Order: sequence, then C-alpha cells, then structure tokens
Amino acid sequence: MKLKGRVINGGKACGVAVVLDQPFSFIGELDPDTGALVLEGHPLNGHVLAGEVLVCPTGKGGTIAPFIAYAAAHRGVGPAAILCDKADPLLCECALVMDVPMLDGFAQSPVASIATGQVVRIVGDEVTVGEDT
Repeated sequence: MKLKGRVINGGKACGVAVVLDQPFSFIGELDPDTGALVLEGHPLNGHVLAGEVLVCPTGKGGTIAPFIAYAAAHRGVGPAAILCDKADPLLCECALVMDVPMLDGFAQSPVASIATGQVVRIVGDEVTVGEDT
C-alpha cells in the first residue's frame, strides 16, 4: 500500500510501525532513557519505540515535549519517523529537534490504514506500507 502525505520534516526512514489510536505526548508517555512507551492500561505499554515509526492521530502536551524528544533521540531511543492524521505544533517541534521525517494530511488516515508491526518506508512525501517494502 502507498500513501502520500504533507511533509512536515523531510527525509527518509524505514521501520516497524507502532500505531496508537490516541493523541501522543512525549511528556509522560515516553521514557526518554529507554524509549519505552508509558501508557498505563494500553496494550503497547512498555513497548520500546526506538527506531520504529510512530503512527498516531495527533500530538498533545506542553512545551517541554521537544526537550524530552531530543533527549530520547540523543540516547538513540527515539522513533525513526512520525506519521499522523493532523500534526500539532508540539509534535512538529519534536520531529524537528529529533530530525526525523514527519508527515500528515493523508487522503486516508494512517492510523486506520497501518497496523502495528507492518514495515513502513518513508521517502519524501511517499509512504510505502507492507512486509516487503
């Protein structure tokens, strides 16, 4: 499957998708030391996001989020890319400070179209999804 989105931060990335059905914040929802998701009661609680492609509806949080994202990236435990339905300013800042590709504005929701565990390849504004990408 191929998706085309609006580039927020350009680049290339490839990784396994981690799909969240709720808005994501680097504040309190990612351990910047380990890259583990901290989502109490969520099936992905404890999953390590390092080198994977975060897929979520949008972002949330406060102005400290980019600092936490930077710390995770600096330690090598941040996501490889971010795909979302609608980018919010804080999630954009996080992608920029981590210098990872981020896209939004897809014709079909990446949250609804991509499953956790699928391989995702991002090149520019094109996203290829599938086991054989």
